Amino acid sequence: MMALSLGLSVSAWGQGSFCGAVGTPGCNAVHCDSSAIIGWATECTVVRGPVDIVNPDGPLARYGQEEYGIGPAGTITTTAVSLGDGGTATLTFGAPIHNVTGPDFAVYENSFNDSFLELAFVEVSSDGERFVRFPSTSLTQTATQVGTYGTLDPTNLNNLAGKFRIGYGTPFDLEELRDSAGLDIDNITHVRLVDVVGTIDPQYATYDAFGHIVNDPYPTNEYQDYASGGFDLTGVAVLTSLQGIDDMALTPQVAVYPNPTTDYLFVTLLRPGRVLLFDVKGSFVADYTLRQGRNTLNLSDLPSGVYMLRSEGQMSKIVKK
Repeated sequence: MMALSLGLSVSAWGQGSFCGAVGTPGCNAVHCDSSAIIGWATECTVVRGPVDIVNPDGPLARYGQEEYGIGPAGTITTTAVSLGDGGTATLTFGAPIHNVTGPDFAVYENSFNDSFLELAFVEVSSDGERFVRFPSTSLTQTATQVGTYGTLDPTNLNNLAGKFRIGYGTPFDLEELRDSAGLDIDNITHVRLVDVVGTIDPQYATYDAFGHIVNDPYPTNEYQDYASGGFDLTGVAVLTSLQGIDDMALTPQVAVYPNPTTDYLFVTLLRPGRVLLFDVKGSFVADYTLRQGRNTLNLSDLPSGVYMLRSEGQMSKIVKK
């Protein structure tokens, strides 16, 4: 459903075992302006679900455009694309997502406060065909339905997109899926979001990785006039750890020199691999497949400025004069 401002009160936090709302100790939310963001989804395909799952032949959610799922997320609640009950959004990127230290991407929803949370499962693929779902947890009670305007405690939620308010993304770490068959966590080409229907009716309910029904605001049929429902996507960001990036010219896996450079950059790898180049805004610039040992990159055609070279799950800041 669209996250319209309804003046809901925020309940007390700290009841569950996972990190809490934005601003609470240990919260891992990623702000949409974070310097850890190096890129955003470039394509988005949405398969809409119904406004209300109990009426599958009724109106489908149709609020927003697929374009609202690409590019930077913001803080305007109306700039979102609604998935509907059980709907999906599949996103692709200018370059594959790689497994780096810590979270690798973050998903953004348009919730207007810290407790009115609409959720989605998150799946990834390295070939666009086989998708693997992050193991999600919902410890929200299932004795009573969370109503249309109901609230959730984020400390009861893990690996579910939509855990944080607008402007703050829920992070996901590909390392958790390392042992998944048919998935290359260093070459993720697709991210898929699947709306959590939210009902506790077993006939239509959706379940977390441990067999718990996921209870979130339902039904959303009061929003038919807005043709919205379910998870409202505003963007998916690609992340990197920027800790120590200003000093990162040499790592055990890759060496780059001279830095700053004017025309040519020498890149030495301990083993063959791919190297991705981004500009300072996080836009994809180039993709290189390099051999073991010393390689030469011709940067003479690039404008002067700051670039980031990504290799072996690490980032090197490059200055082009």
